[in-house]
Amino acid sequence: MKPFNIQKILIPIDFSETSMLAIEHAGFTAQLFKAELILLHVVEKHWEQFSIIAPELRISEPSDLINAIEKKLAEVAADIRAKYGVRSTAITSSGNIFNEILSISKENNVDLVVMGTHGTSGVVEFFIGSNTFKMVTESECPVISVQAQAQKLGFKDILLPIDNSSHSRQKVNQAIVIAKHFASKIHILGLGDPSDETAGKKFEIKLDQIEEYIKKCNLPFSRKTVDAKNQAKTTYEYAKSINADLIVIMTDQDEILTGRFMGTYAQQIINHSKIPVMSIQPAIAESPWVHPF
Repeated sequence: MKPFNIQKILIPIDFSETSMLAIEHAGFTAQLFKAELILLHVVEKHWEQFSIIAPELRISEPSDLINAIEKKLAEVAADIRAKYGVRSTAITSSGNIFNEILSISKENNVDLVVMGTHGTSGVVEFFIGSNTFKMVTESECPVISVQAQAQKLGFKDILLPIDNSSHSRQKVNQAIVIAKHFASKIHILGLGDPSDETAGKKFEIKLDQIEEYIKKCNLPFSRKTVDAKNQAKTTYEYAKSINADLIVIMTDQDEILTGRFMGTYAQQIINHSKIPVMSIQPAIAESPWVHPF
């Protein structure tokens, strides 16, 4: 596992409110990391719905669509360059939204994807929100998903939920890199399993190791362990209680399905969290999770 660094950020946009907000989050992040932004719009077969997303462009013919999108993307890229002083390029592609985002991410060696999501609001397949979870589960690089409520830029309080799964602590490095650039406090939340009494001591040792590593990185932190019948609900409620502005999760976490949250841990958090979520794929092979910075 190579050390985490952010040099290229991909922002898939459909010109909706959430995708434009994702651009602001990405621009602010790129400024701190001195990273390059890549703005992407994918034209699918439902081109006529573009007028719903960006009615000011008044698209009437398919032949007008590409030119209109390229013009709009160029304007947005210029605005971001002027506002944040970062390099930004625009790409217009066509095909399946999810496949194109994934392909262009790999082709450009992207380090981070920032996506607007509509959560569980029930939007049609054309909109980016419906593709966010597909991207989260397939992307080789971390994905930050942003809902419309996440107006504040920057991540000052980062929630790091840790469970007893084998990959849970792989996200520690990414959380630390983000925290260093944003001058953040990391809040460790141990998600204990009340049905497994024998795991308690080993779990606390894992949390001790994470705490010691964060201390060595000279970052402020807090730590709390709770019994979590529903890990996603516990995570989100704790995030709200500490006013967290970023939740860092692994995509392979799962749990017993209880309460109003349904689906895997990652699905639940991404669909319901009004706080930005950074989702990370576990490494295929178990690797050392500590890297020098």
